[in-house]
Amino acid sequence: MKYMRHVTTVFLILSITALSGCNSKQEKTGQNTNAANPLQKGDTGKAGPLDETEAAALKDRVLARVKGGEFSAIYKDASDGFRAVGPEQRFLEVWQRQQEETGAFKDAKEISHTVRPDDKFQVFVYDVGYEKKHKALRLTFGRSKKGVMELTGINQKDVPTTAK
Repeated sequence: MKYMRHVTTVFLILSITALSGCNSKQEKTGQNTNAANPLQKGDTGKAGPLDETEAAALKDRVLARVKGGEFSAIYKDASDGFRAVGPEQRFLEVWQRQQEETGAFKDAKEISHTVRPDDKFQVFVYDVGYEKKHKALRLTFGRSKKGVMELTGINQKDVPTTAK
């Protein structure tokens, strides 16, 4: 029980810090954010075509790396704000414990995709089937100050047994 609280706490801290660290100065870059597909007034909450395309390719790459246990590569390719949360070794330890708890990655089904209206970050949620249990995996992507689409958050939590 202590282990699960610890893992959950670490993921929440990583996600919150990564997200707040990445978007705190995003609009101060001097870029015209309207040209990079923001939501226009009256939009339905969808990202523009460029953001959709880049996020789709990135989410597929991150999912493949989760499946392959390539957590070091996930960490190294993530945003500066994400990496500023903590050292790579800590990130690897958390995911290693997750793998021990869940077993091997089997499949993932996207259950939601939203675009946050304030910062245009895209959030994908998956129902991930592992050998031992299901988990909800959330991946958050946003543009860096340089305009590059990056992973800004990743976390996983238990799925209630009735939600399978």
